[in-house]
Amino acid sequence: VASNQDPEIMMADIVAPQQYKKARDSRKQLAFAVSSVVALGLCAAIFVASNQEDGDAISNILNPAMRTALAQVALARTSKLVLGAGQEDADMKAIQTAWATFQDSENASVIKELAGWNITAEESNVAAAVADMKALGLETKAEDKMIKKFHKSD
Repeated sequence: VASNQDPEIMMADIVAPQQYKKARDSRKQLAFAVSSVVALGLCAAIFVASNQEDGDAISNILNPAMRTALAQVALARTSKLVLGAGQEDADMKAIQTAWATFQDSENASVIKELAGWNITAEESNVAAAVADMKALGLETKAEDKMIKKFHKSD
């Protein structure tokens, strides 16, 4: 059978058909890209499913207003250096919020912490800390008087 094609082109097509090779390569690349996207999606789904916490996570319990209140308490706690009535009120609100959040918890570690919390011991620790702060305040006042005395001109 006689052919009108150039013999060199025919030989090249027999050895490595260019059109078919390009199409096959592009299909392989497409298949690899699709499988990569699917694998990445599966990994993301597994990651999300494995990080979901049930029940006792504070983010699941608190509504946005309570989260804002807790953030404000944390901000107030870092910005106040002197223990005063405002700080005590903020601390009391934070304690009440924490208690309301976790009092009905079913998490074993939370129940253990709540059972181990001795309010009388905590109150005595706070009273001791307040007494220490008062003593430090008195010492500071005494030191201030001594420094002023030494700096007086004779």
